[in-house]
Amino acid sequence: MIQKEKLFSKLSLLKEERELPKSQCGRQFLDFLRPLLAANVITEERSGAGRKLVVGDVAVLQAFIDQHFHDANMSHQVLQRIVGVQRFRDSKAFASDNPELVHVRAWGTNVLIKNEAVVDAVRETSVHSVFSFQLSPLYSLHGRCALVEGPVMFSSFEHLGLDVQLVIYGEGRLSKRILDWLTHQTDPNFSIVHLPDYDPVGLQDFERIRGSLGARVHLHIPINLEELFRKYSKRKLMEKRKSQMILGKLRCSDSPAVQKVIGCIDKHNAGLEQEALLIEKTI
Repeated sequence: MIQKEKLFSKLSLLKEERELPKSQCGRQFLDFLRPLLAANVITEERSGAGRKLVVGDVAVLQAFIDQHFHDANMSHQVLQRIVGVQRFRDSKAFASDNPELVHVRAWGTNVLIKNEAVVDAVRETSVHSVFSFQLSPLYSLHGRCALVEGPVMFSSFEHLGLDVQLVIYGEGRLSKRILDWLTHQTDPNFSIVHLPDYDPVGLQDFERIRGSLGARVHLHIPINLEELFRKYSKRKLMEKRKSQMILGKLRCSDSPAVQKVIGCIDKHNAGLEQEALLIEKTI
């Protein structure tokens, strides 16, 4: 990319994410932002051991972008990844604005609603095994749901025999947009039981989700967790330095469920992949 395109790309990312690690900015980008920093439209804050830029006024930032990049918005109908290829030959030049897909499987008749009308996700699950829709605030969840990160757990979830009306496929680390959607659910009976891998990365994602959903999300702890760790835990999940660093931070968690898993991790010096929960249910 030419320098102007790099500035535009980074500005677009800053506007989309609302924050950006200072280590990713560079001197020229910071110089370019100087008027916004001076006016406190963008502020610099501490972030862990480093610093980050935080957007305080998105409208002013957008006006700043429009002022300096007159042709920035080719069309509000064109997705950013298409614009990225057209402008920079790179589909990932901008943060994706493609509508997010939500994949669910349902067994409760009134669990998914769109515009006050029940969506027959139960029938779709029965016929096609899965129901998908484009993420929209028009959809709402009602009752007890589950969130899993892996495809095997998603496709075989009913074998666990849990009292859950609908399961959501998180596709690994849950996206910010889907997390925001879950956070804004208003049904007082809505809750989430989370089934990640029982390792530092999985627990970290649970804590991230708990930070938004609070008491409405619970970490699933099978009654035979200790036995599953003894039989099927994987030491390789703890070999990376990043896993050890995450584990150190997790020790401060006030969640009894997280501390129970950490106890198993410490005892076996290993993590447990979520598929282990299905072994005695399907074999």
